[in-house]
Amino acid sequence: MNEWKQTGSGGSGSTRPLKRATLEMSLKPFKSLEQAAIEEVCTEALRQWQPLIGMAESASMLLWVSDGSEILTWNGQQEDEFEWARYIGFANEEMFSHVKDKSDPHIARLYVDQPVRFTYGDLRRVVETFKRIAAEKFHIRLEVGVPFDAGPEFAYSDFKYKDHPEINRAELGGSFVSLKADYTVVCSWSKLKGDGIAYAAYPEGIPEGTPFGEFLGRQCASFLPALGFDYIWFSNGFALSYFPWTYLGANYNGEDLPLADYKELSSKVMSFWDLFKQACPGVRTEVRGTNYGTGMDLAKDYIPLLDLYDKKYLEFPPPNSPWGALNYDFGLELTGYMSRIAELPGDTYPYRFYVNDPWFWQNPWWDYYDHEPHDIYGPLAVGRINVDGAIDMPGIVEILTIDTEKGELWGDGPAEVIPHIQKAFREAPDEPGLVTWLYPFRELHEAVRGDNEASGRVFFHDWFIRCAINHGFPLNTVLGTDTFRAMSAEARRKLSDTILCVSTLWLDDESIAELTELVRGGGKVLLYGDVRQPALLELLNLQTAAGAGLEGDFALQLTFAEDDVYGDPGERKLRHRADIGDGSLGVALRRQDDAATRVGAVAVQNGDERVFALSRSLPEWQGGRIGWVRGSLPFVKAGVTHLPVRQDHEWMDTSLLLRYMLQDFGILLGQAKQDPDAQSALTFVSRHRNGFVLTGCKQDSSVQLKLRFPEGVPLFPGQTIVLGEGQAEIYALDRTFREECRIFVNQRERSRVSCRENQPTPSKMKSMVRTLSISNLLNAEVTVYPPLEMLASGAVEIKQGDGRLLEWRCAQEGNRLQLTGITGTIHVSW
Repeated sequence: MNEWKQTGSGGSGSTRPLKRATLEMSLKPFKSLEQAAIEEVCTEALRQWQPLIGMAESASMLLWVSDGSEILTWNGQQEDEFEWARYIGFANEEMFSHVKDKSDPHIARLYVDQPVRFTYGDLRRVVETFKRIAAEKFHIRLEVGVPFDAGPEFAYSDFKYKDHPEINRAELGGSFVSLKADYTVVCSWSKLKGDGIAYAAYPEGIPEGTPFGEFLGRQCASFLPALGFDYIWFSNGFALSYFPWTYLGANYNGEDLPLADYKELSSKVMSFWDLFKQACPGVRTEVRGTNYGTGMDLAKDYIPLLDLYDKKYLEFPPPNSPWGALNYDFGLELTGYMSRIAELPGDTYPYRFYVNDPWFWQNPWWDYYDHEPHDIYGPLAVGRINVDGAIDMPGIVEILTIDTEKGELWGDGPAEVIPHIQKAFREAPDEPGLVTWLYPFRELHEAVRGDNEASGRVFFHDWFIRCAINHGFPLNTVLGTDTFRAMSAEARRKLSDTILCVSTLWLDDESIAELTELVRGGGKVLLYGDVRQPALLELLNLQTAAGAGLEGDFALQLTFAEDDVYGDPGERKLRHRADIGDGSLGVALRRQDDAATRVGAVAVQNGDERVFALSRSLPEWQGGRIGWVRGSLPFVKAGVTHLPVRQDHEWMDTSLLLRYMLQDFGILLGQAKQDPDAQSALTFVSRHRNGFVLTGCKQDSSVQLKLRFPEGVPLFPGQTIVLGEGQAEIYALDRTFREECRIFVNQRERSRVSCRENQPTPSKMKSMVRTLSISNLLNAEVTVYPPLEMLASGAVEIKQGDGRLLEWRCAQEGNRLQLTGITGTIHVSW
């Protein structure tokens, strides 16, 4: 019943690609607490999502009961009632600056006229019923988890805001800190005032000065087993950051950094975890994390994620943030995601998709995504490289949530969403994509641990990549530096077809020597950030410029082929901030006559020039190349905002140069825009069964793509493209696009070339499973990437339009077939 096979053309694939499928649900669907009604809801919830559950070895239900206050007030009595999340809108409205008065429609309202009244015993019955129904009717093992959320919005809480408001203040350096954000949240390292109220873990009341981590841990140690819960989920950045909703923190206020001491602030965070784990041992703790990346969190709040991994306090890293659905900042989502899975605390990691929202008015699949699956295919185009050089996909899929704000279980949601998730796993990456981020997970922690002043460089490290992804940089593979160091020579050879994207921040003499050896052996490396190391300066044909480092305003001179933008004035200007831009600009070309060096960008200020981007490849490097983009962040100094505020658009976002620099590696991913303010299309290129899968999203659907790879122009089944002059050509793809490419074409003469699926005709004792027909070629060079197992077994046939084999024009080169002088129609079959 639950068998699910991962199948593809010509392959049987594997069974059950997931370790766990997690459904998240509020209590709102339980509009009656009669046992028959509870069973009906549990059955329907699991039935709707059974195709997803069937992909996994086990399942879980994360039950959004309240905001975690039901744990704080638990006194061990099953018959007691508790406040639950039965509202639409913002509870505890006095905590929000944007809620002006009692007539504000954003204030929490009951979701139905008369919600049921829940006791702890009722909650236990719901948990037990879910587990029983899952076992009896669906033959699966189901765990049930419960969240703790630090914020005020989900449910009214006397404990947080009336009885113990002291837990909403963060003390640091002997004083309370605040960014005056929209609202504050529970500070994990706060201490409680004493009271005389009976709690399950404190029947005589809370002793004065009890650390919150100890209190929550002891309450959980009683609450979780008593009600049948298997794990706890820390929501919305709790236990990591006191400022989870802004890119600012205790160490950065938008104007200055550093403001805090790493040892003091990180110790505060870890004090909660040490106390919580001592008080609640053996219970799995999962975290949603913040909206930001590892380096971003280190720079703003010194969040010691490395310590949480090393101490095994977490079994899984945080999943991708759901914030991208709300602000369309998918570059931020994917940067954060990759930065946290580069290294793992256990053996797998989760992916989370935001379908419904049970607290507020939006249900993202309908209201934000417009039924578009870009937030499925984008994150699931991400691959994590393991120590063997193979790709790890997420072993857990989490669905936030399966019910709406009105407690509805809409069957249309799973019916539309699950097929996209299944397709993404069927076509999962199985080798590195075009570009792989070599992520220094450990080194970033060590940088700020050793020097608070390194915060600005660490801030630059992740934010520059976020901006680049938002500009169409095809970064969707990640490799942690710890893993890289542990790889054998054989495993590293699997990186030969990917470009390693590496920041200069963490490079020392040993790592520079490794990268140099890789490049000289035919590898490809693309660096970003300031260059200070002598060996790296020499490799790049750079030197420290005479005079002081420069910041401020520059004119930029570019030699790249730029995007086609209607109404573009053509002037390129840069406003560089040294504090968050990895220092000042300070390098110049070492040898002007070096034919192996190509300068892509120069920054000029009052006649002084600084090299801003270049690449280099010597003939003896066997095709190896190293590129470098200095980079800068286009952010102004601002007050308290959720996201950085961009400079006026007259100032260039130089993260775009990372995509432009791929031209020097033979890859042009250009874009054609109708307006200078048009948002770039997101583009990702993953590999599956030796083919290429181009995935992306166009927030501005008028944007078109111009594509060219080293082998030529890619052809997509079902698409027609006008070719000629060997140039990149324009593609008019959908708002969300996911296109497979196994055929590349080079030709000088102009023609309209089509690629389409055709019937797989049998041929000489071979039963073909797939045929691609390419028509209207004119003296073309054609490159074909068939599945490797078909190539190895000789099961690939290429015929002319009249059915004759083209063997005499076909040569195998590694993992591909090369054809020359092709005119007319060909059929490629395997």
